[in-house]
Amino acid sequence: MIPYSGHIEEKTSLRWRQHFRYTSTPYAASRSDISPNNTDAAMSDQPFPTAAFKQQYHGIEVSFPAGQGDFRSVRNSCAAACRAFNSTPEDADVKIRGEKWLDIVKPNRPKKADGTSAEEGTMVTHDQAITNPTLKATIPFVKPPLWVDYGTRLKVASTTFINRNCVILDTPVADLIIGERCNIGTNCTIVCVGHPVSLEGRRTTKLSTGAPVTIGNDVWIGANVTILPGVSIGNGAVIGAGTVVNCNIPPMTLAVGSPVRLVKALALNEDKPAVLIKTLDESKELTNSLPMEHWDGTDAAFRAAQAAQLAQKSDRRGGSEHQRVEEQQRERLRKSEIVVIAAVTTVVLALLMLFSLFFFAGLYLGESRGCLRSSDL
Repeated sequence: MIPYSGHIEEKTSLRWRQHFRYTSTPYAASRSDISPNNTDAAMSDQPFPTAAFKQQYHGIEVSFPAGQGDFRSVRNSCAAACRAFNSTPEDADVKIRGEKWLDIVKPNRPKKADGTSAEEGTMVTHDQAITNPTLKATIPFVKPPLWVDYGTRLKVASTTFINRNCVILDTPVADLIIGERCNIGTNCTIVCVGHPVSLEGRRTTKLSTGAPVTIGNDVWIGANVTILPGVSIGNGAVIGAGTVVNCNIPPMTLAVGSPVRLVKALALNEDKPAVLIKTLDESKELTNSLPMEHWDGTDAAFRAAQAAQLAQKSDRRGGSEHQRVEEQQRERLRKSEIVVIAAVTTVVLALLMLFSLFFFAGLYLGESRGCLRSSDL
């Protein structure tokens, strides 16, 4: 099995031990008894998860010949269903949108003569259920375009929302489960497929590998997130934009980064109060914008804007900027003093050496003359 294990920092501080506990059951993220309103079912007395946690709950990785005829046929059929779904307008009739979605995830369902599903019941999307709470969603709200490889083992809860440009690289040998009330941002990629790591394996076997992915209930996945094979994201977790999820994410945690790292445990309700706008007319009266800096494109205007920015930074720093300049001046003075002292010391040492040379030379010459006189006698 190819380990898709990233790095999770082991946090054993008292705060984490007291406020964060995780599920000890494999694929507990898909259990219906675990939710933000029932977090006790997802807790144990174990410390913060380490590398052993990640490796223990990876799913089974299975090899399969993706290029074989029957696998390729299913993949081609799913591609055609995705093209049909993506060509359907978002404001099309719910029945049409629902049928196009079911053609991706349930292509072999019983159908009537007109090609529609034989199952009884009214199709209700997640967005309709939000508008009318009396309705119960029967199919998820998925915005096109969407791309799925097989769809045969893709299970998405009816109360989940998937935004545009989602790419799901699923496989026919492992389940991809997305739980209830999930929000998946734009340009997300969920990967269940892989290939041999060794060069020889890729050259000779030409096999693909598939591992399951489970996304629990009430998970929010930000934009441009990549989820790699064999991982499970626990209930109530939040995945920050641009994150690469290469290891299991425990329930009720905030995770960000590439590779992913756990930031903190989440409370059931920690959002700050926000302004509530109930109607479109109210939104038109709301002033909510950030200031924008303008210039006419000339060099003078650019320099003026740059000077204003520097002045603003100096104002924010206050006296610390002047202290920094003074410290730099003092440092340069200290360096110059060291240079002067070193130069004086060098000159003094040179003079001492020269004096010593003359002194010893004089002694030598004096002794030489004394020896000559004694020889004359």
